[in-house]
Order: sequence, then structure tokens, then C-alpha cells
Amino acid sequence: MTVNIEETATEHATEALVQHEFAQNIIAENLIKDYVIASVAASIVPVAFFDIAAVVAIQLRMIQKLSEQYDKPFSDNLGRKVIFALAGGVFGYGAGYIVAASATKMIPGIGWMIGMVSLPVVAGASTYAVGKSIANHYEEGGTLLDFNATKMRRFYDEQYEKGKTVARRAKSAVKADEEEPAKTAS
Repeated sequence: MTVNIEETATEHATEALVQHEFAQNIIAENLIKDYVIASVAASIVPVAFFDIAAVVAIQLRMIQKLSEQYDKPFSDNLGRKVIFALAGGVFGYGAGYIVAASATKMIPGIGWMIGMVSLPVVAGASTYAVGKSIANHYEEGGTLLDFNATKMRRFYDEQYEKGKTVARRAKSAVKADEEEPAKTAS
């Protein structure tokens, strides 16, 4: 029986690479979900327009962390360009809606509740889709420098739809966390 050392080494290297990529995907998925929760929580803050700025900052930080995870270069400027290019489809045609939903928070009493209805889901879904788009691009060997939002549009839109479900779950979790201290205090 002859053992081919080259074949054995290649098989082990391939298996190690597959395991590394699998672990990297799980870490990236969990990181993205953490930032979805942060986006949902930020959009719940009852301060008009703070929510939009906070969500963009959260998405930018997520891209930075994904860049570190995939060992890719990062810059704030390129990260912002990617966010606005990708989210342009959602925030572009829906920009008036998002600004209006955020602005309703200025209406005393009921305004905050109106903004709470859908803004957290939009913010969370957008964060999920941005994160998944960046992770997918990095997994294919890309960087922020060669990111093409036009080519990623269909993938982003699909992930945005999936992200709505993730964001609704995150919104429920955030609401439950907010209600828990109130129950404990009583």
C-alpha cells in the first residue's frame, strides 16, 4: 500500500479551507444579526432623524467588522458609498417615507408610536441586506474598492426581503427587553 503524501496533504488542506470558510460564514452571519438588533434598537429611539444617522453609523461599523473578519481593507468613505449605493433602492424610492416616519417622532404623544410601527423593520432589513451583500462580495474575493452596487442589486433586494423577517424578530426581542425592566421594577 502506497500513500501519496501530496494527495493526502491536498485533501487535508482542502478540508481545512472548507472548515475555515464555514466558520467564517457563521461568524459573519452572527455579526450581521448583532448589527440588525442594534439598527432596530437605534430606530426605536424617540428622537427624530437621530435614528437614520444612527443606522448609517451602525451599518458602517458592521462593514468595518466584516472587513476585519474577511481580512479586507476598509475605509469610512468607501463604506459610506457602499451603504448609500446599496440602500439607495430602499432609501431612494422610500427616502420620503423614511424621513416622514422619522419626522413623525416630533409629533407629541402619538408621533413616536407611528414611527415605531415600520421604521425598525426597514432599518433592520436594510442592515441585514447590506451585511449579507458585503459578506457575499468578500467571499467571492472582492473588496470595497471593486464593489459594484448595480451588480449586487438583485442579491441585496433578496436579502432585504429575508432581512424583514430577521428585523421583525429583532424588534420583538428589543421590545421584550424594554418591557422586562418595567415588569421587574413594579
